[in-house]
Amino acid sequence: MVKDDKSNVYIIFTNPPDTKIKIIHATDIETLDLDDYSKQIWGPYTSSYVAQILVKEVRNIFGFCNAPFNARNRACFNFHLDHCPGACKGLMTVEKYQRHLGQAKKFLSGKFILLERHLTAKINRAIKKQDFESAEIIKWQIKSLRQAVGTKNASLLLKLSDSSDIIQYKIVTTLNHPLLKKAPFRLECYDLAHLQGENYVGSMVVFKHSQPSLPDYRHFKILLPDKSDPYAMRQVLSRRFNHPEWGTPDLIVLDGGIPQLSIASAVIPPEIPVIALAKKHETIYFYSEDRKVVSVNLNLENPILNIFRSIRDEAHRFANTFHKEQRKKSLIK
Repeated sequence: MVKDDKSNVYIIFTNPPDTKIKIIHATDIETLDLDDYSKQIWGPYTSSYVAQILVKEVRNIFGFCNAPFNARNRACFNFHLDHCPGACKGLMTVEKYQRHLGQAKKFLSGKFILLERHLTAKINRAIKKQDFESAEIIKWQIKSLRQAVGTKNASLLLKLSDSSDIIQYKIVTTLNHPLLKKAPFRLECYDLAHLQGENYVGSMVVFKHSQPSLPDYRHFKILLPDKSDPYAMRQVLSRRFNHPEWGTPDLIVLDGGIPQLSIASAVIPPEIPVIALAKKHETIYFYSEDRKVVSVNLNLENPILNIFRSIRDEAHRFANTFHKEQRKKSLIK
């Protein structure tokens, strides 16, 4: 709270009745004199860019008012874009607007399934009342919600206060991994990138206490003859563990499925727990004590899955960035 203007940013819902959504730095929170911090503050976000994208998603899916319940009933900018429910024009009561903002709060809390159930119940009630116009609006909200949650960057953008040390401890009991006996505060994730086997590269991304640790990131150029993902992954991990000075991970996350887990595990020290995260159904794979494959599927809103998706998506981004750089060099050459 006493850091300079480079401190983390938060999404703030100001006090009712004229509640506004703001993006501010931690040092400015106290100036707002909020009624209830637990219900009005979301974050922290290490980047204002991330917070801005989240606010845009809220505006596009649900809409919110820039000047609610102003004295002149003057339409706000969002109202002209059809992204305001009409609080500025007096088209709804204070209580109804607060309930409307409750949907945005559920979204920012990562309660996607609960929110979709709530919207589905609303659309059913609207249809029974033959209020088809409202039903069409809610249908569009559900569709937009699914699109927002389904994007590759959703888990990284929605890294909220769920990613805390408490969640790290819950990983142990949720996965029940035979080698995972303590909270994994240092996660390492590995991914690959190439274009038809050319400019094959790998990435290593490190999260400490659920936050990216950029100085620990590493790039790898895949060397011949390994030109398939499982064997390229094994090469990356083999080279990584030639560097004990990089530290020891509490848990390794592989981007892939059973083939990556099977082939890459051979070069990982046997005492380090390993999981593979498959993109298609976000299924988690690991080996039991008797070397049988265990699969775990968590709800999309589960904060543990969000942590794994966050580091997986970050490793994917880091690998693709390096691959594009190498491809550009090859084209110039």
